[in-house]
Amino acid sequence: MRGMLKAAFTALFLGALCALAPAEASAQTRDNVYAVGGVAVDETAANAAAAREAGFAAAQRQGYERLVRRLTVPQELTARGGPPQVDAAALDRLVLSVDVEEERRSGTRYIGRLTVRFDPSSIRTLLRQNNLTVVDTRTSPVLVAPTAAPDTPPETLATWRQVWTQGGFGDELAPLATAPETVQGAAGWPAAQAAAQSAGAASALFAALRVQGQTATATLTEVDSNARRDRGEVTARINGADAGALRAALASLAEQANARIQNDWKARLATGSGQRSRMSASAIYADQRQWERIKDALEGAAATIISEIRIEAVGTQGALVSFAFVGDETQLAAELARRGVSLDRSAYGPTLRASGR
Repeated sequence: MRGMLKAAFTALFLGALCALAPAEASAQTRDNVYAVGGVAVDETAANAAAAREAGFAAAQRQGYERLVRRLTVPQELTARGGPPQVDAAALDRLVLSVDVEEERRSGTRYIGRLTVRFDPSSIRTLLRQNNLTVVDTRTSPVLVAPTAAPDTPPETLATWRQVWTQGGFGDELAPLATAPETVQGAAGWPAAQAAAQSAGAASALFAALRVQGQTATATLTEVDSNARRDRGEVTARINGADAGALRAALASLAEQANARIQNDWKARLATGSGQRSRMSASAIYADQRQWERIKDALEGAAATIISEIRIEAVGTQGALVSFAFVGDETQLAAELARRGVSLDRSAYGPTLRASGR
């Protein structure tokens, strides 16, 4: 009898942990949107320490401006003339940390690529006090395939890919994941499907670069399993003949393309097409290992489109879970598939299963 009671108590205890862990993770991963990566700085000062300090200060300022644009409605921000002004001391209080991605130092110069993490509560309060709507609901990733005209020098294509991989676009509301180099050629879903599914993306954006004289242009085409959409072009002036000038122009193209994707998602939220839905699903598993994989997938997806995860009931071979998600079921299925879990419809409703072994 004592053994049976102990087993029952252990099951209840583990069930309580299961019910708590995903919800906590959901709250934490939603705050990822308040981190701004890929912030490039190049500062010179009287000595190395002063240059590094100036670089960190510049990164905080750049990161703040990028974050405000990420979290607000473009029309509101334009109407008020840009991000709310904050002095250095106030900005410092908004920042949780500055993390180094890459840096180079000399006696008087600091060159770095940094990630600036902001306090979510303080940022939301500041924006609302300035009558700005806060938009921090995320959706599933979009796969970006940086391609180029056949006569493009290999080093230019390499830089084009680099500005996407190092731009910090993975923390956006609509995260952008860079496709592997094997995804090349004309824009089409068959070419991108495998990489998109691996990234949990329901669509792929082909960004085709061409450089003519001092002008760089990228033609944007988005594809998915059902449609092909022309996203237009973005252009940038190459102000110089060195590699730095070219990189700055290509980075501008990537930032403009990213802005289009993000503003489109925010517009969808505003019109209701990006509304949050709630789903109850049966999780089917053969053992504890498979159940852990399902929980890990839900917890991981809380970084993008899932929130408010609840485990309603747990049995030896199945559980009932519920959660909210943004977007449609195709996006949800793609995000879970990327994390090793299939989402299917059966006579019993939505069903989750660990894929493969």
